[in-house]
Amino acid sequence: MLRKNSIFIKMLILMLSGILVISLLLMLASSTISERILLKQVVRSASANMNLVKDDLLSYNDQVAGTMLQIGSSSEFKNYITKPADTPLQQINLVISLGRYIDLYKDYLSPEKSHIIVSGLPGEGGRHYSSNALKWDKIPQDIVTKYMTVDGKIPNRILYHSSPDLFVESVPYDNFIFATKPLVDSGTGWMYGYAAVVMDELNIFRKYSPYVSEGIHISLISADGTILSSSERSMISKKDDSLLAIALETAKQKDGVRAESRQKQTYISYYLPEFNAYLLEEINQLKAFAPLYNISWEISKVVSIVLALTLIFVYFMSRRITRPLNNLVKTMQTNKGDNLKLHPLQEDGSYETNVLTKAYNRMIKEIDRYTEKLLYEQQERRKADLNALQMQINPHFLYNTLSSIKYLAKMQRSDQVDQTINSLISMLQSTIGSTEDMVTVETEIETLKHYVYINQIRYGDQIRVHYEVAEDCRRLLVPKLVIQPFVENAFFHAFPGSSSGTIHIYIRRQEEDLMIEVMDNGVGMSAVPAQIRDRKKHRLSGIGVSNVHSRIRLLFGSRYGIRIQSEEGYGTAVMITLPAIDQTDAAEERAETG
Repeated sequence: MLRKNSIFIKMLILMLSGILVISLLLMLASSTISERILLKQVVRSASANMNLVKDDLLSYNDQVAGTMLQIGSSSEFKNYITKPADTPLQQINLVISLGRYIDLYKDYLSPEKSHIIVSGLPGEGGRHYSSNALKWDKIPQDIVTKYMTVDGKIPNRILYHSSPDLFVESVPYDNFIFATKPLVDSGTGWMYGYAAVVMDELNIFRKYSPYVSEGIHISLISADGTILSSSERSMISKKDDSLLAIALETAKQKDGVRAESRQKQTYISYYLPEFNAYLLEEINQLKAFAPLYNISWEISKVVSIVLALTLIFVYFMSRRITRPLNNLVKTMQTNKGDNLKLHPLQEDGSYETNVLTKAYNRMIKEIDRYTEKLLYEQQERRKADLNALQMQINPHFLYNTLSSIKYLAKMQRSDQVDQTINSLISMLQSTIGSTEDMVTVETEIETLKHYVYINQIRYGDQIRVHYEVAEDCRRLLVPKLVIQPFVENAFFHAFPGSSSGTIHIYIRRQEEDLMIEVMDNGVGMSAVPAQIRDRKKHRLSGIGVSNVHSRIRLLFGSRYGIRIQSEEGYGTAVMITLPAIDQTDAAEERAETG
């Protein structure tokens, strides 16, 4: 007869686990071997296709080179763009001569879906010709300096380029590639102009598009990283240095093939010197071999069904045994961190689980008592800390304020003397006259306005303070002196040597949170390292920036606190996040707990 918690049941579960692991390993091994074989076949086929594409591109380059050679050897083109024509008759003769030449050699002057541009050098008064019937007179003026000059020189060879905006007003193609070559006199070496062939990018795309499929992409990337053509159409004419680095590294490998097994990526790359570009094929195995993975998934489903039937039987056999232990584990997982609560467990399991349950129940009771005691002590300590901080009125602040009052009295400015004394009294009453930890936003702003007024009396009103407080926020509660330290920082550190500045204070409610933002247009925190050291020379009290952050987290938890953003020359923004606590709700809660 089998007993509860028998070794046979445990061995049975262990055997089922072993069967599951072995099945998964066999399935993974068969999938991996199949993937390797398929990848080898795909790479062999892709390499052959890439060689065909390379031959087609070289053949197309021959057409472009033939066009360039025909233009460079033509005296008609040379005369048209360089020969002076002082009379209309001479101009007409040049046009007629060029037209006859083009009619005679038109089969050699127009590669598939393209047009040619022949022009004198910009700024030298030469003419230009374009076979584009759309806008034949739109010839870019910076084509020589920007696209034909390499390291300060103009090489006498064909260069391929791609630009999204160079011929945007004239070309009839969605995407285009253009080839350039200088026109040089064979006898003197004098460069008298240039020729350009503007081609529809589809001419290139059609040569490799039959070999593009799901997970397989092909691109033609110039040596400077510009994508001349790509099966991913959005990438055309963009620069991609990372893709160029992949093409360079792959072209150096044997047969131009490189595989990255971790990323499930395989690359094939060939360098085409005629284009000064790399032909790159990317094979994403996860997409390209999706049917293979689907087969593996079907196998895994069959194995899963068989195992599920076995596991159901084992589950019902072991359910009663493991239930007490599962309850204990779930309770221990739930009661952690700041959610530790007393949930006594029933002691109705096996001997071992009963011992664990009793020990856990005793431990939770002790922790619960200790937590209540610790929270009470922390609350009392927080009140004592606030009382101590409120008593730390900085003598410098009082000395400077009294000196200002004395100066105003000598100047017989009695109204300002009264106002300054009233502001000082109001501030002292707020800081040391009350031990309440929380005040309303309205009270906090009033205290802050007194502080700002005293500073403007002492230092002038070059620094202005603007308040924008939402009406639904005025009766909400905030920790006392939560805004004042940041206004102090702005006064004494954001405007060193500045004649003027502005501090903005925004207070708004965002769902269940109260958002307070203090912004200034000063020099920024990085330009004033002393600001972040929280010095107290000018402070009203010892309540500094780091102390405010600690108080908020201690009062309300880790999701609340302070975030500071600052950039040199643009100022500083301080975001204070607090819970939105209504004054009436807080009073009712205190009455219930009291």
